Amino acid sequence: MKSVPARIHHLVFLVSVIAASFFSANVFAQRAVAGDVSVTVLSTNLANGAAIGEWGLSALVEVDGNCILFDAGRYPDTVIRNAAVLNVDLSCVTDVVLSHFHFDHTTGLLPLIENIRGKNPQAIQRVHVASGFFSSRQRASGDDAEMNQMLALRETFDGQGVEFLVHSQATEIYPAVWVSGPVERRHPEQNYSAALKVDFEGDWVRDFVPESQALVIRTAEGPIVLLGCGHSGVVNALDHIQDTIHDGPVYALMGGLHLFAADDETLDWTAAKLLEIGVKNLMAGHCTGIEPMMRLRAGLNLSRKTAVVGAVGSRFVLGEGIHPTVIAM
Repeated sequence: MKSVPARIHHLVFLVSVIAASFFSANVFAQRAVAGDVSVTVLSTNLANGAAIGEWGLSALVEVDGNCILFDAGRYPDTVIRNAAVLNVDLSCVTDVVLSHFHFDHTTGLLPLIENIRGKNPQAIQRVHVASGFFSSRQRASGDDAEMNQMLALRETFDGQGVEFLVHSQATEIYPAVWVSGPVERRHPEQNYSAALKVDFEGDWVRDFVPESQALVIRTAEGPIVLLGCGHSGVVNALDHIQDTIHDGPVYALMGGLHLFAADDETLDWTAAKLLEIGVKNLMAGHCTGIEPMMRLRAGLNLSRKTAVVGAVGSRFVLGEGIHPTVIAM
């Protein structure tokens, strides 16, 4: 039998846990939610018609009248050309969120700024990145050449009047629109290459892409989450989002999940975790892989209406769900 002090200590612990949970839920409940959301894919591997596919990612995110570009594609003109094909006007974009420094998510940004400022000189004033984005990189093989191309381009962006905002934690950038900041790596997901090393806190270590972040839109249905490559691990990212931005099931997950080379055990584990988290809609593309996407659809008990490969021109609209292109229907 527990002593009275031990019982009191146990009771205090339980009360503190309940209070913390109530406080967390109350904080989430007080935060803004979006009423009008649409996401249009402008760059990814799969395309049809006159659109161009590439190994890259970009999407226009429109939330209650605000326009945010998530990543900027691999080649200088892919996003510009696909926007024209899709009749998407990018001159409304004020902010860009970059998921990480890799060239297939960043190369299109500078040409895009130069292109759309002809229509709107105030376009793209801010670029949101997470801590570690501007860290030095080198080849793991020992070559000391700088591999983070964004370091050399920083001065050019400064000359364009672009402000880089470096986030060390989850931050609301517009009402109901959040960046996750660096993701806590709770699970041993290693969705990154061994080709590079990064200068991390003064030590050269395998580049685990510490700046890998998500764009999150809070809605009454649950969060809409965009990942660039999910180098932090998709499960780590969603756990982090539920802890810091919006608890409860995930209404929609889209972007790159970096599972194209995953083995069966990893895919089964990932699907089980996403089912536990409660992903309701899935529009993954880029580095997710076709077979992994189909495995996730089956593991999450989703249908062809609620889980499709994200292609150029695919859209997700709050209240309507996924609008796939012909190639991805």
